[in-house]
Amino acid sequence: MSSPSQVQPIDAAYVLEADRGHHLDPLNMWVFDSGSGTPPTAAEITEHFRRRAPIFAQLNRRFVDVPGHLDHAYWVADDPPIEQRIVHDERVGLDWTALLDVLGGLAAAALDARETAWRIDVFHDVRDVPGTTTPATVVVFRGNHSLISGPLVHPLWEAFFGTGTEPVHFPGLGPMVPRVNRVLAAARGIARAPRAAVRYIRTMRAALRDAKELQAAGATGSAPLRDLTSTGLNHDPGDRRTLLVLRLGPAGPLPRGFTVTALALTVVSVALQRYLTEVDGQCPPDLTAFATLAVGAAPESLGINRIGWTDVALHPGIDSLPARAAAVQASLVEGREAATAATLRRLTDATSIPSFVLPMELAANRRRLESRTSPRMHTVLTSIRVGNTTSWAMAGRPLLFGAGCPPLTSEATLIHGLFGLGDDLTLTVITSPDIMPDTQRYATLLREAFAEVVSEVRPQG
Repeated sequence: MSSPSQVQPIDAAYVLEADRGHHLDPLNMWVFDSGSGTPPTAAEITEHFRRRAPIFAQLNRRFVDVPGHLDHAYWVADDPPIEQRIVHDERVGLDWTALLDVLGGLAAAALDARETAWRIDVFHDVRDVPGTTTPATVVVFRGNHSLISGPLVHPLWEAFFGTGTEPVHFPGLGPMVPRVNRVLAAARGIARAPRAAVRYIRTMRAALRDAKELQAAGATGSAPLRDLTSTGLNHDPGDRRTLLVLRLGPAGPLPRGFTVTALALTVVSVALQRYLTEVDGQCPPDLTAFATLAVGAAPESLGINRIGWTDVALHPGIDSLPARAAAVQASLVEGREAATAATLRRLTDATSIPSFVLPMELAANRRRLESRTSPRMHTVLTSIRVGNTTSWAMAGRPLLFGAGCPPLTSEATLIHGLFGLGDDLTLTVITSPDIMPDTQRYATLLREAFAEVVSEVRPQG
């Protein structure tokens, strides 16, 4: 790329996939409790974001294509009045269940990063929010995945509601330009195309050669993913979305070396095994989750989405919960070790993809997925720790809890998002009524599994 303001291929892919009808935009939400005080007015909330606008100014951009994909797209400054980014929903006084239905609709709708890469929806006087005795204010952020991914969640939350006064750094988000001449950009892309094609061919040949050598040597993680048993979860989710938000609270002390991510995967293992047994009559012995992986060693120059995944065996055949939890933890550790280097290599190689090849790469990848006769996973877990947020607030009202909602795909149709605010855990679930008609039953199973697993794995004495 000739300019650091150009969008990296791993980020641009999310915009191009949305063009094909497969939007992958995440959703973040925060709940503010006014307690015995007065809830914030729309004017107070808008003013809060106006005052903090310099702190999150790096987000104010939009995606600008180069005609014919002759060069990589650019991030161009987009700084409208804050009132144009904030929508105060007219449905005042929704209860918590009704709000989640509304959020499911928002999660199903794509944002066009060419028009606006992010927006905020505010819901006033929401009743029956878990952990509140009075109506709460709920703020919802939707951002295009080319702009927001898991590693940017903490900076995003801090920029909006933290106590700092300096601009927040969003790792991987490069500079933007005030404007771009698309004709000149296309001409520059044409001039660079031969050299870009040669670099791409060399990179792909080297990647293929190294993959064959690793597989021949039996290196961990080099073998192709195994075929898994198909379940009722493994079909197209359609266009509708269902959202659950479960406040789990603190997990308490855990065994040495046993992570909160492994705890959540064990909870999912138990709950999903019981759900599938009730609905399908059986749970597959090879029940598997994808766990997302943030690659801390990846240079920021690679882009926003410096993430990967590893497959984790959920071991439904192990009846003892402590033994199952230990097996899940071992699978997670082994998978992460194998996946980290491979993910870093994949992210680095992706920078060589020429702009004119990227749409073809994405189409080919989708054809490969659609041609599979068995699934690669049954569910997904994203685990994010935001840190200590006790002093964070909006318009003087304290943050009670927050959560996020990763996007569904045609392959990943039941996704869990675990968010830790300090020690307080919140679990989100997004799926589709076409995949899971009775989400309330699954919510009950998750709560029961959390209580059981925490009790069983908690250190004694």
